[in-house]
Amino acid sequence: MPASVLPLRNSRRGSMRSTGWRIMRQALNSEFSMSVQFFQFESRPQALAAVAQALLLPLQAALRGQGRAQVLLPGGSTPQQLLPLLAALPVDWSRILASPTDERWVAADAADSNLQLLREGLPAARWLDPRQGSEARAAARQWGDRLGDWLPFSAVLLGMGEDGHFASLFPGMPGLASALDVEQPAGCVVGRAPVEPQLRLSLNLPMLLSTRWLGLLAFGARKAELIEQVLADLPETRTLPLHALLHQQRVPPGIYWAP
Repeated sequence: MPASVLPLRNSRRGSMRSTGWRIMRQALNSEFSMSVQFFQFESRPQALAAVAQALLLPLQAALRGQGRAQVLLPGGSTPQQLLPLLAALPVDWSRILASPTDERWVAADAADSNLQLLREGLPAARWLDPRQGSEARAAARQWGDRLGDWLPFSAVLLGMGEDGHFASLFPGMPGLASALDVEQPAGCVVGRAPVEPQLRLSLNLPMLLSTRWLGLLAFGARKAELIEQVLADLPETRTLPLHALLHQQRVPPGIYWAP
């Protein structure tokens, strides 16, 4: 059965507190035991501020309960704007273990390294480099093993592309079906992107779902349209990584979107 969807462009409902933020809750069909929350904002700064505040809650809860927290964050230009807000949160980042959701197979200090970008924005966090070996497959295996000791994560934030990818799980790449299979063991895979640098390390969907909080940050009309099509379960979207993410039943994702 397809998901029950209202057109996103006509979906604004009421205000959230005094900020004018908008929220639309997409309840999936009864076939599913969870729901996707779609938070729509008038501006990107508002969306980023909301994501930062949403991340604060699971981080604080983990720090209170176990003395440390674990978070996975995406790379890219959009999440980069979030980092100053995260750095300003009232948490002790020295007690927070952090790692990227994915990484390009480049040097750790390369300009296009996700770790480099994240580490510069959140220098106080305890960062785990995905490059846990000199060869990509060995590094992926060892990175997955190291992260396995962190489970469950306190929070996982994802970005997405207009092609329906998240992390470095790209449509049509070799091994995609296995990487999206929630019945597979949590781990890391070696993937290939359609653009250079093609070789990537990416956490698989089971690993990304091993979390107490899951968020997806997306900007722009094309991404909103794609999210709507995926939630509507249009046949042409069923091979997209985003479809697997939004139709899984393990962790209800919150989508934070602005034009």
